[in-house]
Amino acid sequence: MISKKIKIIFIFLLFYQSPLLSKSNNFNDFNSKNISKYFSGIVAYENKDNSNALNYFNSSKILLDRHDPYLEKFVMSLVLENKVAQAINNIKLNKEKKNSEFFEAYLLLALDSLKKNNIDQAIDILSGVPEFLQKNRYNYIILSSLKKYLYVFKEKKILKSKENLGNFTLINETFQRCYLGDQKTDSFFF
Repeated sequence: MISKKIKIIFIFLLFYQSPLLSKSNNFNDFNSKNISKYFSGIVAYENKDNSNALNYFNSSKILLDRHDPYLEKFVMSLVLENKVAQAINNIKLNKEKKNSEFFEAYLLLALDSLKKNNIDQAIDILSGVPEFLQKNRYNYIILSSLKKYLYVFKEKKILKSKENLGNFTLINETFQRCYLGDQKTDSFFF
């Protein structure tokens, strides 16, 4: 009796299912050629074939606004091909979008500001790095070191902090003292 009811409900559901209701609207503008080139770009990128990856990513740019990880992979390929200025421009064009929320984007923007001698803007960019991107230990160390260097460049003195990153703290302080021309720098090399 129960199995008959289940069969009837199942058949009833099959008849009322429409393929139009299950179709996704997100893929209307995608075509197989763009997706194929994008996947080829990912494969080339993972295989360290950056020039081919960049060619594939350039030919599938329509995915830039539709697929969040695209910008990160595209920017990384540009940097690896020594096209840093183009990578920074792409990040700036997409700065207000969710797809630019990756650590390297903040890092490139801060370094670009530093290169243009705009230390305050670089500090603001590094201060705006979201907390979830700082959870990675390497990201945290890079971010912390850059903030300390920016402080040295701006204030012309070393920022004393209780943060201990092992030998890396000593190395950073030694380089900062070299930059400032401190007389005690030699004692930090031993």
